[in-house]
This record gives sequence, structure tokens and C-alpha cells, in this order.
Amino acid sequence: MVRRQFPILLQAAVCALTAGCTTVVGGSAAPADTHGPLTQAPVPVTALDGLLLDDRKIDDIVGLGMRVRYRTQEMWDSSQTFGEKSCLAMAGPAQQAVYADTGWTAVRGERLDDSFADPTVRNYSANQAVIAYPAARQADAFYDASVRRWSACANRRFVDHPPGQPETAWAVGDSHKVGGTLSTSEEQVGSEDGWRCQRALTARNNIVIDVEACGSFLPGAAAVDVAQQIAAAVATR
Repeated sequence: MVRRQFPILLQAAVCALTAGCTTVVGGSAAPADTHGPLTQAPVPVTALDGLLLDDRKIDDIVGLGMRVRYRTQEMWDSSQTFGEKSCLAMAGPAQQAVYADTGWTAVRGERLDDSFADPTVRNYSANQAVIAYPAARQADAFYDASVRRWSACANRRFVDHPPGQPETAWAVGDSHKVGGTLSTSEEQVGSEDGWRCQRALTARNNIVIDVEACGSFLPGAAAVDVAQQIAAAVATR
């Protein structure tokens, strides 16, 4: 509450941040602007690369020795190998079929892992992606649809069968929505090294943030931490 003895300029500043406040102009009360705070301008496509976490930050969250294996400006596509097309989001982030016809305009993604010395041996990997929409309402709509989709795919098993490789089964856990971030966990069935993955998805402004982190000794909230750090970067744009 603004005290009466405060200077008028300070009162006006507080009123600008308070819904329903009135200002006095020329001795008569005038209603405050009821349009609310200014909407954040959409993040431009040119800023997308700068939103992805660098390998040092991924190291801190996921595991040591992480390096960028490749960058992409296209969606990933696991639709030919993943058994359940309606749950393709469980196959990994930024799946082409999952985002089809949702109005997205651009994507930036990175694959990181610690297997550069021997591509067949790795302890950790991560995929991070940021997907731009024309406006925040479209990003929010995709997030809301993902909440429903992930819930329908929770606590189930799925099979992935890449060409020329053995079939892999994944057990997906429950889906969670905490603080505007959607998450779930996946465990490779029968894995000798306990390989498991985490998925996380959130939306900030006009950007959807889609993350996967995998490892044999994965920290408990690695994917969520990556997604939330990217979300914090979006908020500063």
C-alpha cells in the first residue's frame, strides 16, 4: 500500500505496477491503465543459437567430458524406428512428426556426449533444442498439448529398432509437471550399465525448450536443470 506522504512521483511509479490503482491528475481521480504489463517481444530466430547451453554448463549438469558432436537447424526424426508413433516424443526431443503442423518457424539443436575417444563407449549424452514460434500463445499451446501427450505415454514400454542394430526396449516412467516444466524418465530395459534417460520440456515466451539427458550415472534432475537454465536465458532476451 502506498502511503499518502510519499512523493507523487514515487506514488505514480508504484501505481504503474499495481492493478486497480488510480492516479490524481489536476485534482481529479483518473483510472489506471488496466491493460496490464507490456508483453515481452518474441525472441528472434537470430538469437536461438545463443540460448543453447555451452559444453561447460552441460558438463556441470550432466557429466564431465561432454563435447558438442554436432549442431542442427532441423528436427530429429525417429519415426522410422520407434514403435509407437503416438508417443514419438518419448524417442527424444524436437521430433519432426511431433512438431508437425504446430506452427513452429525455426529450430536449433545440439548433440553432446563424452564418447569422442571411442564412439561405442559413452557415459553421458545430451540433446538440447530450442524451437521458435511466432508468438508465446503458440508455444504455450504446444506445451499444453505435450502435457496431455506425455501423460498418455507414461508408465509404458516402447521399442526402438534402428536399421542394422539390435532392438532396444525402453520403460517410461510417470510424467511430472512442476513449475511449468514437464518431465519424465526412461530406462533401457536389460541394460548392463544401467543406461537411462530423462526428458524435459518447457515454454518461455515464444520458445519451446526440449531436452534429453542420458547416462549410466545420471544426476536426478539433469534434463530439468538444462531446460530451466535455457528458460532463464530466454527471459533475458
